This record gives sequence, structure tokens and C-alpha cells, in this order.
Amino acid sequence: MPRLLYTYLINQVLAPFYASLIILTSILFLGKLIPILDIILDYNIGFTDFIRLYAYFTPQLLLFTLPMSSMMGVILGTTHINNENELMVLKASGISLYRMLPSVIIVALCTALLTGLFSIYLIPSGNRAKFELAFQLAKQKVERTIHEKRFSESLGDIVIYADRIDQKTNTWNGVYISDMRDSQHPVTIISKSGIISADSNRGTFSISLQKGILNRATSDADQTINFEQYDMVLPLETPSANPLAKVGRSTMLQSELLAEADRLGGNTRAAVIYLNEFHERLALPMSCFILTLLGFPLGFLSGPRHKTVGVPLGLAIFILYYVLLTGARTLSESLIIPAAFAMWLPNSIFLLLTTLFIRSIAGERHSIYMEKFYDFTYAVSSKFSRRRRRSR
Repeated sequence: MPRLLYTYLINQVLAPFYASLIILTSILFLGKLIPILDIILDYNIGFTDFIRLYAYFTPQLLLFTLPMSSMMGVILGTTHINNENELMVLKASGISLYRMLPSVIIVALCTALLTGLFSIYLIPSGNRAKFELAFQLAKQKVERTIHEKRFSESLGDIVIYADRIDQKTNTWNGVYISDMRDSQHPVTIISKSGIISADSNRGTFSISLQKGILNRATSDADQTINFEQYDMVLPLETPSANPLAKVGRSTMLQSELLAEADRLGGNTRAAVIYLNEFHERLALPMSCFILTLLGFPLGFLSGPRHKTVGVPLGLAIFILYYVLLTGARTLSESLIIPAAFAMWLPNSIFLLLTTLFIRSIAGERHSIYMEKFYDFTYAVSSKFSRRRRRSR
């Protein structure tokens, strides 16, 4: 009997869970797609690179949509059971809410483990891959715009000319470079040959020039230097708002965050930022577990007069959690409370709230409060409706 019961309850949850996950992920992806649309067109990203880019963004999207979809799936599944009077049948058969709870725990545990996988491992890996993809696309854009016997301005204030380009060895012959980054001291370089190299860690594009002349103009005089070898580092230009090129603590592993916090000093504001990131990655999977369990009693709040009250209440609670998490992070970065306490405080509050809700629903002590709440909201909405009709 328990196995049949658990299977039935899990099936009731999975359908709305998958629907919510697909809808929410699609909406958030479209929101992410709009800011990088100019970059996609500018870099001329192909279909393969677009799929790679989508795969790199997906873990970050699922970090938010998975807990919310899990919570909504439980709310909608239990609401359907309640509205179809199946809860009454189960209670008449001697099955209490506590006996139904293990099926929800199984769903919550699975979604929490997936959230932990995204938060701790896949998101840092995806952020590093996004940066490498941005560097690769910028490098390819520069290489596409530099042709033999043509002046190229793809590097902004740096104009490059090559008399001949060997595509196999990435060697240029007959190189002319005009560097106008410092307009007061322009630099002109003429070299016999140059070898191109790229450093993805620094995001730079380097040219090692051999046997040439460097001329630097100043307000007082011109300086001319003959060189046997001269290395010129050219930064690859990427827009400052490019979300692909953002690097920092979001690309670090958990051990790297702790090491950086220790290096900066545990009591400094700079170190607290890394500690917050470390604890937040661990707290978010736990929040998914707690919010999914909280959806179980919220779904049973429905009744003949308020069939879908659990859904808006669940959305409000989900938003409230992230508001509290943001506030706790701000307090921690202000050195008012410790980082570990701040990041786990919202989870502690909502765990207590979940326990109280489950006990209230199991003891059927919620009905009178829900009726008073519904009467209050109905009276307020009716009052506003009458005022609107009078104004018309």
C-alpha cells in the first residue's frame, strides 16, 4: 500500500513540475537572450556555438527554476488531490498527511540534489566555459577581419597591415602597426615578420615581431628604436556589458573560494564576499528541499471558496526567501553578522515555517484562519470594485 500510495502522489506532482520547469526556464532564457543578442550578431555566432552557449547558461537558469518548479509542482499536485476530494477518501481510509509526506520528501530530495549539482559544480564550469567561448569568438573575429594587403581596424585604435599571412603557422610577413591608444604619443611599428599567439587566461592577443623599427612620437621629439624582437600584447576588445566575458568568483570552485577568503583575511569585507558565495552555493540546494516541503501544506489550503490560494501564496513565499537572502548577504558584507550565519538564516526561518505549516494542516487548525483571510481579502476587493464602478 505505501508503495502504491507514494507512486500515485509522485505522479500527481511530476506533471505540473515538468510543465512549470519548461515554462519558467524558457522565460528566463529569453530574458538572458535579449542582452546578448547584439553580441551574437556581432560575433556572427553559428548554430553550434549557439547550442554551446545555451548549454553554458542552462545550469544558471535551472538554479532558480528548479526549486520554484519543484515547489509549484507539489502545490498544484496536492491542490488537485484536495479539490477532487481524494484527500477526504485517503483520510477516511486511515491515511494521514504524515503518511503522505515521504513521497514529497523523495521529490524534494531529488530536486535538491540536482540544485546542488548545478550550484556547486556545473555553474562554475559553465561560467569558465562562457569566458573561453567569448575569447575564442573575439579571436576568430579578429582573424576574420585581417587579410593580406589590407588595413584592419578590428582592434579599435590599433591599425594592422600584413603584406602576407601564412595561415598554417600564423606568421605575418611585412607587418605595419599603428598604435593610437595614446593619442599624445602615437606608436608606429614596421617589422619584417611576426608570429601570432593567444592567451585565453589573460584574454590577450600577442604578436611577437622580429627585426623591425619602432617609432614613438612625443611633443618634444621622435624616438626611433631598432629591435631584433618585440612582443606586443593586444587586448581582445569585448563589450563591457558582455555577459560572456564576466569572470571572478562565479568561476571558482568551492576550495578556491575558501583559499581566496583565507588569503584576503577572514574578517575583511573582501574575504566575506567569497565566504558568502561559498555558503550560498550550499544553502540554495537546502532551500530547494525546504521550499518543496513547504509546498505540501500550501496545496492543502485550497477549498471550495479558495481553490488556488496555495499558488499565489507559494510565489509570494518564494520571492520572500530571496528577499531575505539578499538582505542577509548585505548584512554580512557590511560585517554586521557572520557570513555562515547570514547565508543559512533564511533556511532556518523557512524550515521553522514549514514545520509549523505541516503541523497546522495535519491537525486541521488552518481552516478558521483561511476563512478569515479569505473574508478579509474578499471584503477589500469588493470595496475597491464598488469604488471603481462609482468612478466610472
